[in-house]
Amino acid sequence: MIKPVRKSALLLTLLSLLIGSCGGGTHATVENKPLLMPVAEHFVIDGVVDLAAVGTVHEKAIDILDNFGNGAVVKTATLRYAARNDDRNLYIAFEWDDATRDSFDPAVALDNFDGIAIGFDNDGNGVLDENEDAHRLVMTNYGSAYSDLHAHLTDAIDDAVADGRGRMTYSAGEYHAEFLIPLAPDAAGEDGTLNATTRFNVLLYDHVQIPVPAGNIGYLNGGPQLGAGTVTTSWALLPHVAPGTYDQPAMPVGLTGLIAFISDHENPMGEIYTFNPATSNVVRVTNTTGLYLDGVSLSHDRSRIAFYAAPTSTDYANYEIYTVNADGTNLQQITNNALLDGHPAWSPNDGEIIYASFRAAGKASLIRMNSTTHAEILNLTPAGANDNDPDWLPDGRIVFKTDRFGTAGSPQVRIAVVNADGTALHQLTNTAGTSDHDPVATNTATVFERFTKGTDYSTDPSALYAAWNIVEARIDGSSERNLIADGWINWLPVYDPTGQYLVYLKSVGYTDARLMNKDGRDLGRLIPGITRVRYIDWK
Repeated sequence: MIKPVRKSALLLTLLSLLIGSCGGGTHATVENKPLLMPVAEHFVIDGVVDLAAVGTVHEKAIDILDNFGNGAVVKTATLRYAARNDDRNLYIAFEWDDATRDSFDPAVALDNFDGIAIGFDNDGNGVLDENEDAHRLVMTNYGSAYSDLHAHLTDAIDDAVADGRGRMTYSAGEYHAEFLIPLAPDAAGEDGTLNATTRFNVLLYDHVQIPVPAGNIGYLNGGPQLGAGTVTTSWALLPHVAPGTYDQPAMPVGLTGLIAFISDHENPMGEIYTFNPATSNVVRVTNTTGLYLDGVSLSHDRSRIAFYAAPTSTDYANYEIYTVNADGTNLQQITNNALLDGHPAWSPNDGEIIYASFRAAGKASLIRMNSTTHAEILNLTPAGANDNDPDWLPDGRIVFKTDRFGTAGSPQVRIAVVNADGTALHQLTNTAGTSDHDPVATNTATVFERFTKGTDYSTDPSALYAAWNIVEARIDGSSERNLIADGWINWLPVYDPTGQYLVYLKSVGYTDARLMNKDGRDLGRLIPGITRVRYIDWK
């Protein structure tokens, strides 16, 4: 019920606090001239690098020094890099040799890791100023962890509004790393503009052990100090070229409805907010409830919000269902038991709420409740089954995830649809080696997130780094297709009121709410200035 993917943004934030020529395809045309493919779509950020496909390759031997770059040379690495930009983003990729792969277990400690960081003198004035841009990758046992930082690389504070993404991999004695970084400053005024006058430096981390503390660092340009006031005149100029005309995705006009979401950017326990996509207006609904909030569902008349909450994120026996008016008034607890109750959803006429209640050991049942009297109407789950993540179709049927179609004890849950009285159960998905979660549906299609491993995501630590895809399946079970399968954690897709777009959450070291069209093209960040989103709904 409490997803590791929701914990991934927090985990990676804690990590960062602890460590401180164009081409490649065409899309549309303007006046019969092809528009160039954006770098964000041309280069998949998967940590697999082909420098020759990027542009001019630069190479330099870098001395790696102990005592965090202040001591003696312990090895020399050959760093190669290449960059390409369009009118929105910089793509920069690196390769360097290292005889050993050092990584750490995120659940244990930062006891041993390699990594890379890139920092910018954004304005190129020859001095490193506060709030100039930095991005970092470090190796874990399960993948790489990305942080968007500011304040000259020595500051271990995440940006208030995170941007970009990065990934690194190791194979045959060599690291590959790549970053996609916006050219414009973030909404909080951190970072800075990247252009041809920007200077940059690269740090290679080797065998860093925070608990000791000990570690080796090498610098592409200068060092070892990178504090405010550092002279950057020896740093290289950023490989940036004047951009052409690109087929960049555009945020559509005329979006309708209202979005409810939970974010912990102001309160680590989470607060509920609404976002009007027509005006981009964000309104805070709750104000320090004393509860850890999760699982919002907005009523169809947009007047009420249901959610589940507990005194702490791990107090599973005390998760209860609550409702609150969209204006923040009339906060009510509507279940009261020693069970984990969660994942509420409003019926099409708002007269009922369906939710998941753990009434048997490790197994959830789907419970229909009157939304006014809070009286239980029906338990839809037969004995022995484990059903969760319910939502309503417009025609009154219910879509949910279930273990009813697998072998006993299998973590590979599937999506199903059933009538509101529990009859006419119909299986929609059946892809081996995966599990499907959080469906929402129209009368003809459902979208959901798919964990791309056959393990139990709630106990598999690699779930914080493995791919979660957004998948669409037909309600009649006839077919399915991937909407997003880019290797990142993509989750909680929700249709807009017209069914033409979906909002979804993407976790890349933080979590932001993004918009895609019905064919899966990422159109950009939907809620500006907020990147600590935990749950979302759109009605």
